[in-house]
Amino acid sequence: MQQDITVSTFKTVFSALLLACWILGMVSLFFLARALRIKWADHLILVFHRGVAALFNLNIERQGELISDRPVIYAVNHISYLDVFVLGSSIPGSFIAKSEVAGWPVFGKLAALQNTLFFERNARRAASQVAQMQEHLLTKSNLILFPEGTSTPGTHVERFRSSLFQAADLHGQSIQIQPVTVAYTHYKGSRMNQDQRDFYAWYIPMPFLSHFLNGLGLKPATVQLIFHEPVTVAQFESRKACARYCEEKVRAGLLDAINETEEIYPKKYLAAVGPST
Repeated sequence: MQQDITVSTFKTVFSALLLACWILGMVSLFFLARALRIKWADHLILVFHRGVAALFNLNIERQGELISDRPVIYAVNHISYLDVFVLGSSIPGSFIAKSEVAGWPVFGKLAALQNTLFFERNARRAASQVAQMQEHLLTKSNLILFPEGTSTPGTHVERFRSSLFQAADLHGQSIQIQPVTVAYTHYKGSRMNQDQRDFYAWYIPMPFLSHFLNGLGLKPATVQLIFHEPVTVAQFESRKACARYCEEKVRAGLLDAINETEEIYPKKYLAAVGPST
């Protein structure tokens, strides 16, 4: 299928320059606010993400009620690095990211400034990671978790890994878990096809830099954030049952948002990762 989407070279260059200025300006302001112990310093993180989302021409629509009282874990499906800006513009909290992100140029440093927790994908470290999450939830901020452990084409939800859901059970104290759906739904006011969505979804085997720059040169797109009712692990027979429930709510929200009745697995995604389990 021919891609009915055009990347503007002028907009890409102009937006990239604005992005560089925005990063430098906001980081400088953030350090100044922190040094002066200004109360609204952490609010600058939300402002930063809103500015980046605007440079990518992303219009964010929100449904449902965001639960922001601490402590909360937000369990979200993962489609793209753009999710970070979309979620970061709406949710006051820190991200949990794979350890490799800490070494990324620029973005690794930005993530560290936002108190991101960097975790290795190692089951043997799950207990210590859960302890880190619990300490963070009680002393710093809410956490945004991508339980799939990978990004997808935006038309299906992978199985939620349940190990880190254990952090929501702290010595008998139930920490709220709010399932959240992120969905890239429209381009220039019309529903996206998969060719268009692939300019936003970032998954194996897509290169990063060209995808990132192309995203700065696009027309307006709509992203939906759907906040589902929060739950606690105590409501379920196990953390695995809680994870399955959250997964089902997020999946239902995604399919409704993209106007599909069944999940879709693009061929190039399956060719790279194999059939979904």
